[in-house]
Amino acid sequence: MNPGLIPRLRWLGLWCWAAAAGRGQTPLPPGDALLPPDAAPAFAVSHGDGATLGPVAAAGPGFAGGWQVQTLADETHGDAVDLRAPLARGLAAHQVALVRFYARALATTDESGTGRVEVRLGGAGGVSAFEARVSFGREWQEFVLPFQAAVELPAGSAYLGLGFGFMRQTVQIGGVQLVAYGAAQRLEDLPRTRFTYAGREADAPWRREAQARIERIRKGDLHVRVVDAAGRPVPNARVEITEVNPEFQWGSALQFARLVHDSPENLIYRQKALELFNAASPENDLKWVTWAGDWGDAYTHEQALGGLRWLRDHGFHVRGHVLVWPGRRNLPLAVQALLGSPGQGRIPSLVDAHIREMAAATREYVEEWDTLNEPQTNHDLMDTFGRPIMAEWFQVAHAAMPAVRLYLNDFSNHDRTTDAAHVAAFAGVAGELQAAHAPLGGLGLQAHIDEQPNAPVEVLRVLDEYDRFHLPMRVTEFDIRTDDELLQADYTRDFLTLMFSHPSVIGFQVWGFWAGAHWRPSGAMYRLDWSEKPNGAVYRDLVHRQWRTRAAAPTGPDGRADLRGFYGDYTAAVTAGGRVAHARFALPSGAPPPTVTVTLPP
Repeated sequence: MNPGLIPRLRWLGLWCWAAAAGRGQTPLPPGDALLPPDAAPAFAVSHGDGATLGPVAAAGPGFAGGWQVQTLADETHGDAVDLRAPLARGLAAHQVALVRFYARALATTDESGTGRVEVRLGGAGGVSAFEARVSFGREWQEFVLPFQAAVELPAGSAYLGLGFGFMRQTVQIGGVQLVAYGAAQRLEDLPRTRFTYAGREADAPWRREAQARIERIRKGDLHVRVVDAAGRPVPNARVEITEVNPEFQWGSALQFARLVHDSPENLIYRQKALELFNAASPENDLKWVTWAGDWGDAYTHEQALGGLRWLRDHGFHVRGHVLVWPGRRNLPLAVQALLGSPGQGRIPSLVDAHIREMAAATREYVEEWDTLNEPQTNHDLMDTFGRPIMAEWFQVAHAAMPAVRLYLNDFSNHDRTTDAAHVAAFAGVAGELQAAHAPLGGLGLQAHIDEQPNAPVEVLRVLDEYDRFHLPMRVTEFDIRTDDELLQADYTRDFLTLMFSHPSVIGFQVWGFWAGAHWRPSGAMYRLDWSEKPNGAVYRDLVHRQWRTRAAAPTGPDGRADLRGFYGDYTAAVTAGGRVAHARFALPSGAPPPTVTVTLPP
């Protein structure tokens, strides 16, 4: 994932309950209006291929006109159909502002019966200060979205964009306002549309079913046999077991510069990583563009390998990101220059050479690789050289590092109700690779979530459908970008629970954990001052308390204690009659219950 503030536009939300416009407008604090009072005439079509767009007398609460947009094709990103209005002035970085608008869907092909729009505050060079995606039904609904600008938007280039290109739909939008506030206005004091999702309720049936699956698939029985120095059973000994490392891989993308360069913040960063995770990937250090030097001195081979050594030395499961990201903009500049030129026939051999180079450099550290990344939206190499080249990349990677698991990774592939095209395309590529006998070893679901999370039952359906490939799955880039910290915490709890409850999911990785090192700072688990957010507390409670075994039991007359725990690595402490003994053991999934023998000293 690009760490900058130019995220690819994606729709990852579905359910919201917003106030219907018919109930009246939400009062807004006075501020500086950056759009004219009747903003509809200020908008112009930026992109409209595959759509009909035009002003319409669509009266709603407080407005008499708006735009009607009919999207004629199923797309995967909002700005395929795009309206833009210039702002009266720019926005400062971190300035508090608010967008209000009304929307309704006249027709939609979405299974939920809802329409969609993406709201974006942008500027020159593709920078984005704020993005949000919302869904709505057939009645006018008001949306009030306060935010803090992520970057500065200079006057003259700043605009408000409305994207409609997600699917075939006919929607109307009106009453658009953008209000900026001074430094005295606190973000949390502004009114906002509160989003939620189906299945959030405490007694939702999916939750009980998930807990039952966790008990069944993530835990196993074990036996500790305590004997004395002569080998005789010791009854009534106290056996305490403590899980020290879970088998399930809980990880984060990490910035390798913070692993190898000392500073007060970096030392905290490393300590938190050690406390929270047993798995990791680099955020950027192993991408081809950084490895090739296109991003400058901030990324070096020495730093990349130093970060990998740090992870290995501290016992992390390490995944590489990414071998082939086949869109033009994600290729090194030298390769981009060859596309469309007489020399473009050299590109396949250059890609193969890069795969072999990365394998040679990292094979002693990396246990799995994102081998192909985001082919649904990044397909320039396949367009040029044919789709069979995807299988060739896996074959080259497998030949260079046969012990490494090779993943297909993509975004927006975890819920059909909000991106059916992406789910279908992801499954299609996986099927193509398997049909070509490519050594596909796993499926990666990025799961970047926005303000309107997916219903857990819908995500579960997609996981079950991917089971037909008989491959392990992992969440590779999870975050939730929202300022609603309660919603963020609740959905973190539910998404973690859902993934941990599915038998094919072997790991879960967040795409950063600290706001000072996160591509979407609002998605982090720790604020800039390292104070823990509610979603961080939820993560720790589940991963380090509820799903981490600490248990005790006495031995019976035969010297055996029967216990049950989550799969992972353990220590055992045995006490009897003032004598103490310790042992280490593993409780692995897929194996018979182990019997651990502990011998007490004389």
